[in-house]
Amino acid sequence: MRPRWRKVLHDLWDNKSRTLLVVLSIAVGVFSIGVIAGAYQIIGNDMGVSYAANNPSNIELRMANFDQDVLDNIRNMRGIADAEARRVINFRARTTHSDAWISLDVIAFKNFKENKINLLKPVMGASEAKKDEILLDKRALEKFDFEIGEYIILELSDGTTKQLKIVGVVQDSSSSAGDFLAPSLGFISMKTMPTLHQPEDLFNRAYVTLSEGVDDLDYIHEAGADIKDKLERNGTDVIRTRFSEKNKYPLADIINAVLGILMALGILIVFLSSSLIANTLDALLSQHLRHIGVIKLVGGRGRQVFAMYVTLIMAFSFLALLVAIPAGGWGAYRLAEFMAEKLRFNLLGYRIVPLAFVIQVVIGLLVPLIAGVTPVINGSRITVLRALSGDIAGDENKPHKHEQERISWFDWMLVRLTNILARRGIHFPRPFIISIRNTFRRRGRLMLTLFTLTMGGAIFIAVFNVRITLHDYMNDIGKYFRADVTLDFDKPYRIREVEQFALQNPDVVSVEGWQFLSFELLNPDGTVAENINVFAPPSDSKLIEPIMVAGRWMRSTDVRKLLLSEKVLDTYPSLKPGDPILLKINGHEETWEVIGLFKFVGQEGVFAYIPLEYAAQITNLPNRSSSFRVVTMQHDRTSQDLMAEKLDRFFRDEGFKVRKAESGLASLDSALESLDILVAFLLIMAVLTAIVGAMGLTGTMGMNVLERTREIGIMRAIGADDRAVMRTIIAEGFVIGTLSFILAIGVSIPFTYGLSYIVSLAVFETPIDVVFTFLGYAIWFGLVLLLSVIGSILPARSAARLTIREVLAYE
Repeated sequence: MRPRWRKVLHDLWDNKSRTLLVVLSIAVGVFSIGVIAGAYQIIGNDMGVSYAANNPSNIELRMANFDQDVLDNIRNMRGIADAEARRVINFRARTTHSDAWISLDVIAFKNFKENKINLLKPVMGASEAKKDEILLDKRALEKFDFEIGEYIILELSDGTTKQLKIVGVVQDSSSSAGDFLAPSLGFISMKTMPTLHQPEDLFNRAYVTLSEGVDDLDYIHEAGADIKDKLERNGTDVIRTRFSEKNKYPLADIINAVLGILMALGILIVFLSSSLIANTLDALLSQHLRHIGVIKLVGGRGRQVFAMYVTLIMAFSFLALLVAIPAGGWGAYRLAEFMAEKLRFNLLGYRIVPLAFVIQVVIGLLVPLIAGVTPVINGSRITVLRALSGDIAGDENKPHKHEQERISWFDWMLVRLTNILARRGIHFPRPFIISIRNTFRRRGRLMLTLFTLTMGGAIFIAVFNVRITLHDYMNDIGKYFRADVTLDFDKPYRIREVEQFALQNPDVVSVEGWQFLSFELLNPDGTVAENINVFAPPSDSKLIEPIMVAGRWMRSTDVRKLLLSEKVLDTYPSLKPGDPILLKINGHEETWEVIGLFKFVGQEGVFAYIPLEYAAQITNLPNRSSSFRVVTMQHDRTSQDLMAEKLDRFFRDEGFKVRKAESGLASLDSALESLDILVAFLLIMAVLTAIVGAMGLTGTMGMNVLERTREIGIMRAIGADDRAVMRTIIAEGFVIGTLSFILAIGVSIPFTYGLSYIVSLAVFETPIDVVFTFLGYAIWFGLVLLLSVIGSILPARSAARLTIREVLAYE
């Protein structure tokens, strides 16, 4: 082997810590982009494929009651591939060894074997339920503590209970896909319905698949409107319709937006790691100046030097790929698995993603080469004289005269400032002053290190700001439902009667009766554009603090006037207060006036508010309601849960048919937990950027110590002990960390606005006001100081171990 190649091997093997640092610098970036690119491909493919494999319905029709004849009529309509009917009833349920009642939607199948729409995937136990048996959805494992073979207790409408045997767990990825607030699901046979006081031959849900246009949402809407019109002409009222594409998971837009953010952060990590690589290679070439000089002195040419160090870079890259590619593949699947588990879809199994593999190889080979080519070219072109006279401990490899003057000016300013402070009685230890001076000696290296740490800190802080921004917006949304307890009954009761009973509890402050309706927003041609969920609280309700976009709030005298959520602007972009809209209510077309627009969660569809006083005329239920909002003395979640249980028991004992009693914060807490899943993904990337920054600081401090070996020896010779040397180096790390934190504060502001805008559009379909939190800044400040200590302590210990003879003889 030729001497120059032996030198390359020697450089790889002799300084193992430096080799490890460079390899890890490359590997972190390649690993990050591999994880994100792999997860992006796996989720993007498996999410749609696994969802389509369940043969999800294109149209879900919710009706009061219908029989087999209505189902056959739907099946015979033009363009219908298939249709199935089921009955869905909500019960309160608990296991035999628990006293806590939990809401459960029970879906009854006529025949499990003939089920072809919204297929159930077996998880454990049986895949079919016989009479008096039940299958529970996989999500029920989060709320119910049970084993296969145990019994679940359902509370019936007359107050009695019925026990059903749990025979299996299945996964339904279609029925409530994308609805985090939906109750847990149970699946039974229609033969069990009579024992639950329900008809065995009547259904209330129809699930329809189309023969064409299964991924054309406009076509699906038209087909649904056609089915609805035909059913209503035949005397079957459709309460609500729900549409979905066959090959698109309902949360696909949100997931893709999050993955896009992660991909951008992954690219940023690659960029940061390339800065670290350039920093390390520049230091390596600086240390090898005399080596290069000797090589050229004995006849070596510039291109040979260039080839040597390019080969060294490729060796670093190859070693990094050996680590990063398998780790990235494993991490990609684990990230996809975590997201699939939280967002309730299935993966098709572990595999290597070819695109991610290619991206990792290209980035792993090209980025280090691009990052290192400038210092390699500069090193290969250096003259023998400059190389042999290079002072490793000097400033920036023989800077120009004006640069020397600028550095001297900095030293002069530092001395002047120290003297001024000393005259005022403020004395800094000389080792600390040396640390400050050393921090700015290698300004190019300092800039790259600060850039890496600053970007990592800015992303870290921005993620915490985004989290509080999302939570703040959800808390604002929660102000639409400020009740402490929600009481829902199986039939309407007089509002005054319920209020009198509730106020018998001394902890109850007030009670409001609300009504809920469903309207259809029509296009000018009479076709259905959107379903509207309508809330009808009292016009003077104190339980709503709307986020108004335009217009005014409702009044008790409003007739045929409503407020709409701004989601309606997707359908009618120019809609404004005062404009008329065409609605279908109870089968009749009516023209109403829009009096206001308000912010709400766009993913939940279009919502509207009308006063209870007018809603009672529409429903013909004056002074009656089946849903009540209760305000209590205490407003925390624990007190709400306790009060919900007390009111539930009290009203049942008084003969009221209670369907559900729930704390006001229950739904909000569930929504916040879902948002925290999204934030967790962003935080993972923030931690990775912090790791890259810490590695950059460690490398910088290690290189600085190596270049100042003789200076350390002189300090030791004039009396500095091990602790003094370590304090000097650690103080330098502290200065760099503090500077990066100050810069991160500024950079985090645009990062916060950008991330908040992207995430809020994906999740809420509307931009939201940004909120900043001290928490992210405090955590990062503590973390960056800790990283500074950790990054400095190893080089400091190495420097402290050197003897005076070793450092003065250092070459």
